[in-house]
Order: sequence, then C-alpha cells, then structure tokens
Amino acid sequence: MNHDVKQLRSLLRAHDPAAGVRADPSELAAHARRIMAASGPQPAPRRRTWKPVVLTVALGTVIAVAALGVAVWPRPAAALEFARSGEDYIVTVKDVYASPEQYAEEFRARGLPVTLELEPVSPSLVGKVVGGHGTSAEEATPQIEPIPDPGCPAFEDPCTVRLRIPADLAGPAGVILGRPARDGENYATTGEISAPGEVLHCVPYLRMTVGQLRGELAKRGMDIDSFRVGAKREVRRDVPDGWWPSGVLLSGRTKVVIYAGPEQAEVSSWYRDAQAGCADGG
Repeated sequence: MNHDVKQLRSLLRAHDPAAGVRADPSELAAHARRIMAASGPQPAPRRRTWKPVVLTVALGTVIAVAALGVAVWPRPAAALEFARSGEDYIVTVKDVYASPEQYAEEFRARGLPVTLELEPVSPSLVGKVVGGHGTSAEEATPQIEPIPDPGCPAFEDPCTVRLRIPADLAGPAGVILGRPARDGENYATTGEISAPGEVLHCVPYLRMTVGQLRGELAKRGMDIDSFRVGAKREVRRDVPDGWWPSGVLLSGRTKVVIYAGPEQAEVSSWYRDAQAGCADGG
C-alpha cells in the first residue's frame, strides 16, 4: 500500500504546473507591508446594540409559545354574556369588577349604544339597578329592563343579574348596577337599613331606646355619625339614651345617622315590610 501512495504523489507532482515555483520571502514581506499601508488603521468593531421590539398586542393572559420564544396576549375574558331572545339581547354580567371601558367595548361589538357601570353598594342593593338613563330606574317604558333573580330577597326591587336590551336599540342608554363593596371601599349608594342583608335586618330598633340601639350598633361594628332631631332635622352630636329612634340611615359603610326624639315613634308600613319574616316581626 505504501508503494501505491508513493506512485500517486509522484504522479501529482509530475502534473502540477506550479511544482517548480518558489516564492521569494523578501518579496512576500514587501507585498504585505504595501497592503497594510494602503489599508490604514482599522477601527474597532462596533458594539452591537440590541433594541427592544415593541409589539402591539391585546391585553389578557400571556400565552408563552416556548418553541418559538414568542409571547402572545389574547383578549381578556368576556365581562358580559350575550344571548339572543327574539328581538332582544339577554345580557348577564359575569365580571362585576370589570372596567366601564370593557363593558362599553363588548356592547359596541354588538352595535349597542349602552354604557354600564357597577358601583359599590350596601348588601340589599347588590345586583340591582341604582341609576342610569333609558332604564326602569327613570322611565315608565324603559329601553333596558332588569330581569329579576327569583333567588334574591323580595324587599323593594328584586336583584338584577341580567338585563333585557332591544337588539335594535336606537338611542344611547346607561345603566348603573350595584355590586359588592371591596375591602376599604365605601358605599356609593345605600339601601334601607332594615332590608335583608343590611346591618339592622330583624333588629326591632323602633322598639328600642337610643341607649339600647347604641349597644346593637356597637356589636355590629357600627358608629353613630350624628343625630337628627325635630321637624327641621336639627343636627346633633348626641342625644339622651332615654330617647327613641324614629329612623336609622346608613351614612357609610360603618356609620349611621339616627333620627330621634323624646317620644316613641309610630311603626311605619315600610318598617313592617322590611321586618317581615323576622322572628319577632320587628
């Protein structure tokens, strides 16, 4: 095998046209100097700067596509649920803490000129219409009607979990619904303090003296903001414990205003309705 290799080398040298050519070392060095002089000093390589690429994406939960290294934000979960019923939409509020802008976007997607807002309210008003325009809160023939929830207490208006809206609604309409207050939030609107879910439901406060009522309120973590006295509703910081309350109103999440006088008040029909079903009838 070594003999074959030697023969192959001899054959290649015999047919190499540059086999007899030898470079002059002095010429090579001079040629190299000419190239370097013509080129001049070479600048240092520029450091590469990476700039972040800003992507316009939809808000929502991030889905990481690991194989491609790409982050994608899908649309947020729907805050409203729409179902068609004849000529109307039945709209259910699924996320009571979504922003008014998200509600408006979802209504616009269906061509409905409706604004919706949910504000913190006392317990008896949760899920109910507490304001707006084009609704049963202000019009005899409303454009938007609440659909009662049979599972809610039947004191005053029933709870509203859904709304009926004409699919061809022409004019703008707005709805304000009550939602539960978060920790630290005050109430934007308050219900009757005797209503189911409220702090004095099934408490017979009109048959108590002011002193007895103070104790009941303290047990429930409530403070007295002020008193109202007489026909002119004179504001007082305090009244005798032996006086009688004629009404109690929520003035905040943990405060009440008490209407009081030296004589026991007559029990009104709304008070009896609010206390209906209580053990002692209020």
